[in-house]
Amino acid sequence: MTSHITIERADDWATLTLDRPSKANALTGEMFAAIGDAFESFAGDDIDGVTVRGAGGHFSAGVDMSGVPEWGETNPLAVRDELEGIHDSLRAIEALDAPVVAALEGHVLGGGLELALCCDLRVASETAEFGLPESEMGLAMDLGGAQKLPSFVGEGLTKYLIMTGETIDARRAFEAGLVEERHDADEFEAALADLEATLAAKPTYIHGLTKRQVHSARPLNLDEAMEQAIHHAIAAYQEGETQERVRDFFEG
Repeated sequence: MTSHITIERADDWATLTLDRPSKANALTGEMFAAIGDAFESFAGDDIDGVTVRGAGGHFSAGVDMSGVPEWGETNPLAVRDELEGIHDSLRAIEALDAPVVAALEGHVLGGGLELALCCDLRVASETAEFGLPESEMGLAMDLGGAQKLPSFVGEGLTKYLIMTGETIDARRAFEAGLVEERHDADEFEAALADLEATLAAKPTYIHGLTKRQVHSARPLNLDEAMEQAIHHAIAAYQEGETQERVRDFFEG
């Protein structure tokens, strides 16, 4: 079974690509596991930084929904274990001392947006659109979006994105503080390369210290809230309306 993750190295900079373009890089459990393994390996390397991006013009359309209908037949503890494993992979991104850049194009939705929030810096093409569509199917957030997004864009926009399922474009995302740089599509690759070079020119240990200092100001209950989100996700799926909405999604 392929993980649909590719890794390329240029000098001491790594690019991790979500490589499932036929599905707009929808994320599977195997992909999350491969991401976690990759970042754990990066931690042992002499590396200047990592760029996370998607193949085929999209970052990611979110978590692959094909396994969700099985939750109703699965022991809730098994679902919890699977989601906790994904959380561990996301923490591996945040724990890397070297800077991590999310290169965002096209769909940046659901779990794809939550993945981008784990990176240190986000660079968006004008083609990017951002959203959290889980509410359309009655699903609760489970990968940290509800906990982390308010520190980027505030409670109001966080609730708007989650409650309405609507998307925002790259311009609004930049103005709201969700992304640090926004570029025209034809300038995107050059701007991304410039940022990588700027970061690579600095000592990696300084980036690591910076991340520790900034992360130390996060709410002390963040990990507890992330764990609670898993139980909320499991509880929401037990609702009959959620299961009906999920069935409609696959049948429609």
